[in-house]
Amino acid sequence: MKRISRRLALGGLSAAVATGTGLKPRGAKAAGELTVWWTQGFYKAENDAVIAWMADWEKRNNTKVNLTIMNGPDVITKLIAGMQVGDVPDVVHTVTGDRFLVPRAAWNDQLEDVSDVVDSQKAEFTETALLSARMYNLKQKKYSYYGVPTKASSLMNSVWLPLLQEAGFAEADLPGTQDKFYDFFQTVQDKLRSKGKRIFGLGYSMAAKEADAGNLFHQFLISYGGVGIVTPDGKLNIDDPAVRKAATTSLERLTTPFKKGYVPPGAINWGDVDNNNAFFAKQIVMTPNATISIAAAQMDKADLYYKEISTRGVPLGNDGKPVASLLAIAPTIIPKGSKNVDAGKALLRDFIKPANMNAYLKETRARYLPVMASIVKNDPYWTDSKDPHRPVAVDMGLIKPTVPWWMCYNPAYSVVLSEQIWPQAEANITQRNMTPEQATEEAAKRIKQLFEQFQK
Repeated sequence: MKRISRRLALGGLSAAVATGTGLKPRGAKAAGELTVWWTQGFYKAENDAVIAWMADWEKRNNTKVNLTIMNGPDVITKLIAGMQVGDVPDVVHTVTGDRFLVPRAAWNDQLEDVSDVVDSQKAEFTETALLSARMYNLKQKKYSYYGVPTKASSLMNSVWLPLLQEAGFAEADLPGTQDKFYDFFQTVQDKLRSKGKRIFGLGYSMAAKEADAGNLFHQFLISYGGVGIVTPDGKLNIDDPAVRKAATTSLERLTTPFKKGYVPPGAINWGDVDNNNAFFAKQIVMTPNATISIAAAQMDKADLYYKEISTRGVPLGNDGKPVASLLAIAPTIIPKGSKNVDAGKALLRDFIKPANMNAYLKETRARYLPVMASIVKNDPYWTDSKDPHRPVAVDMGLIKPTVPWWMCYNPAYSVVLSEQIWPQAEANITQRNMTPEQATEEAAKRIKQLFEQFQK
């Protein structure tokens, strides 16, 4: 594993930023010491915010915190490996854990029940945040809270306004409904190509890895009427005609522009950061993204942040009605085998106090949303009309309707995401010449097999 050699230290806090594929085994810990793993941010301010908060907590509580910051996929793979050998950290914050890890770990009785932590602020959390943290434990035969809701995100659309203007359009020309909105950028590409610009209109993530392609497909699934693919009682509903049609339509709408050349060919290999990089390189006019990270990363560049990058929320449905946002809730967990469960819970109870959560999220440049409505209500920072990005995200994630990911209903859907079944279906269309109907049928067969493995 490659480590940044310089140890980041604030006060007594021992923090390392780690990337790569391996972690050295930890030695014995002193009493009152906590080992914390945290998902690395997209930009420096996110890492600085958690380092500073942990340093402050360490001083206030006389408890040493060993903080390791590593990239998102590594957090999950290292934790799974640690669970297998019984060597786990005390506290883990995993941004995509709600999709790829926590539901199955809870099912397998590998996580501490953190209901007492959640209950300390239960009245503050949004309904979707609470639903996302409540999981089924097969051994205990009950639902409980196995993750502490920490921050939220929903699909956004980032647009380069100078490229839009170069094509002869203004921001006001952006359509408001699903198909018209995304089709519009094909027209923009055609206009730019006629001027000799090799720029792509759509930055769809289509790789069968990490999270972005799945985020995009599933928001499309909801926009086309497939929100009921799993019912709240955990039953798979993929043979429902409306759900099947929504899945097929989503695959067709995502793959057809790719095949027609409106999406970069390399998008089938993009990791989660690559659409951001393609956007900053001005290779694409727009890209769907899971947070406002594209704009937030440019906050210190006023012209870019305020004048050149536009953030748009989920379009209205083709019928002109609002579409619920699929809200991802990043959890913080305590694995079973933690040496300091009580101290870990004390840290989390402090972290989720509304004032502390608000301060932390603001320090991260508000890339992620609060999971408490009162934070937005009580601090005008979140709804500042002069800011072109934050209020759009708040509107999508805290004001308009939201729905949780389906893993909170049945952990089988976590496996659906881990196996990248729907991005693989896209690949079956773009690379193996399947029809959307054929790709949907193959995906449905595998999903049914997975749900058979998770029977209460």
